[in-house]
Amino acid sequence: MIKLTKLKIVIALLSIVCIGQANAQDPASSWDNQIYLGNKVTFGKEKWTFSGELQTRMKNNFQDLDNWFIEGVASYLISKKFEIVPDFRFTIKPDKVEFRPGLGVLYKINAEKIQFVNQVKWQIDIDNNSRVGNAVREVIFLNRSVHEKIMTTMVAGFIYRWWSEWNGFQYIRVGPGISYIFDERHILNFSYFVGVENNTKDWQWAGIPVVQLVINITKKYTYKPAYYFSF
Repeated sequence: MIKLTKLKIVIALLSIVCIGQANAQDPASSWDNQIYLGNKVTFGKEKWTFSGELQTRMKNNFQDLDNWFIEGVASYLISKKFEIVPDFRFTIKPDKVEFRPGLGVLYKINAEKIQFVNQVKWQIDIDNNSRVGNAVREVIFLNRSVHEKIMTTMVAGFIYRWWSEWNGFQYIRVGPGISYIFDERHILNFSYFVGVENNTKDWQWAGIPVVQLVINITKKYTYKPAYYFSF
């Protein structure tokens, strides 16, 4: 299963490269350097985990604010392999405010030094202009412990969105990451996504470094929680 997942991620990476080469011929295509900066606190007991995160996202070569948000997540650890994950995100954008409830299912496999996580999630986006849209995301995380202080991650996924006036794949992103584990309570994540965004007129490319500090207040749960982050 783990080997098959690695193959799927490699195929996804190759697909992104091929799409990029095709779009390079399109004068409407462009490349933007963005960055995501987040602080996350997690806590819980037995079969419940909770988290709160404050994240800021910059675009236009780090010069403009794309958005910042506060997100609360609750995870119910059904078993070693499944989690039910309701969440809520409050987002501030330069031109509007969004409220986004969501509900996800995590399927995970824990092997020696490796954890596979498959996230399937539905969300509804509601802004202060009474505009409503739906989206479904599919993201795969492959985490591997290479040292007691270091863990590597590979990520591949997409978001499919539908509105009354448009529907289609909005984001496709892939990339590697590395986490430095200071101790059981503190983890610093570094990731880099390469992705494309469909703005309904053309595809726009971006490179996105992600820096996230995670503070885990609770050390032990009934089952090992899935290790993943906001995509």
